[in-house]
Amino acid sequence: MMINTLRTSHVCIRVSDLDKARYFYSELLGFVETEKDGDYIYLRGIEEGQHHSLILKKANSAGLSYIGFRVSKGEELDKAREELENLGHKVRKFREKGINEALLFESPEGIPILLYYDMEYVGDLRLAFHRHRGVSPVRLAHVNYMVKDLERELEFFKRFMGYYETERFLDKDGNLAVVWLTRRGDSHEIAIAKSSKNVPGFHHETYYVHDVKDVIKAPDILASVGLWDSIERGPGRHGVTEGYYIYLRDFDKNRIEFFTNDYVVLDPDKWKPIVWTYDQLRYRSDFWGRPIPQSWLTEWVAVEDISTGQLKGWSG
Repeated sequence: MMINTLRTSHVCIRVSDLDKARYFYSELLGFVETEKDGDYIYLRGIEEGQHHSLILKKANSAGLSYIGFRVSKGEELDKAREELENLGHKVRKFREKGINEALLFESPEGIPILLYYDMEYVGDLRLAFHRHRGVSPVRLAHVNYMVKDLERELEFFKRFMGYYETERFLDKDGNLAVVWLTRRGDSHEIAIAKSSKNVPGFHHETYYVHDVKDVIKAPDILASVGLWDSIERGPGRHGVTEGYYIYLRDFDKNRIEFFTNDYVVLDPDKWKPIVWTYDQLRYRSDFWGRPIPQSWLTEWVAVEDISTGQLKGWSG
């Protein structure tokens, strides 16, 4: 039974110091702060009218708390709960600021997922140019995470969540190593990679920006305040999805990407996933053939156990 998922909506990440995180994300990079409530700061992009798309949660270590997805109507939550329990998932009701009703569960490979229908709308700042700061993040574009059994996770997102493949990358033996998925027709909203170490793990969330100048502006901003070590990779251009990119790390080593100029799938029924082979790795990841930093290939953050609130047992 497939539920009617509309889109990948928001991400909640763990940070050790809310003041430092606010400085990094809001004051420097330009995320719009909706509000601070206790141990949480709620942020959004300039074109996002919803209450938030990025939650900073105070915790004792970095990592992913959960990924939020919006469904098409309230009845889809009842449908989702019934089907998830039939599939053996533990599902619980969850309350989040701006959302009255939500479900929280783990994907087959242990990624915390929140489903909801209705989030409070607070209005966007798309034409309030005097309030745009930093790189002017526009909207959440996609998330990227790591699992042990990629085929199992892919099957779940296709058959239950309604996502479809846009591109895939094969390893040396011709087996699936990374897959890119979308629901609303962007080049991707989710990227999932296979790993045998430190899984499940969260690699990064990505925000769309309008112009390549905004991609370049991100490292300019961080360099100007001496945060050179937070500039990890780029600017560059991906072969997969075609977008221009920059990867940054916050004070807790959570990774964020700014991204622009990818494609849109106009006719999903006609689309055939683009397949990249192992010998295309270099320009698959960076179309200009620039080397990939070792940290990008080997470092990511842990994910939270929804039963205990602690991180799953591995060291990043």
